[in-house]
Amino acid sequence: MQISDVQSLVIIVATFIGVFAVPLIRLSQYIKAHTRNAHIQTAMDWAGQAVAYVAGTGVASDQNKEQAIATLTARIKANGLAKNFTDEQIKFYINQAINELNKEVK
Repeated sequence: MQISDVQSLVIIVATFIGVFAVPLIRLSQYIKAHTRNAHIQTAMDWAGQAVAYVAGTGVASDQNKEQAIATLTARIKANGLAKNFTDEQIKFYINQAINELNKEVK
């Protein structure tokens, strides 16, 4: 292989990388955002299920909330998503689910 062949190959590879780098980066960002949104939607769905479940138990509302938080936390951990959510986010999702349930009751 001659030096001009190596230079041509380097130029071709550099051009290929230059042309496809930005679309690949954008695709990676889209996939990451889509995955994050899917995790949030899943957590919100599970929060609604947890709140609906404990609402039917007849336990006092503060206990319902704590039980719903524990239920959602356990479900998130069991599905390997614990690293994606903080305790504050889980509490927020439960509060959102409680608010939605209260709107439906009214």
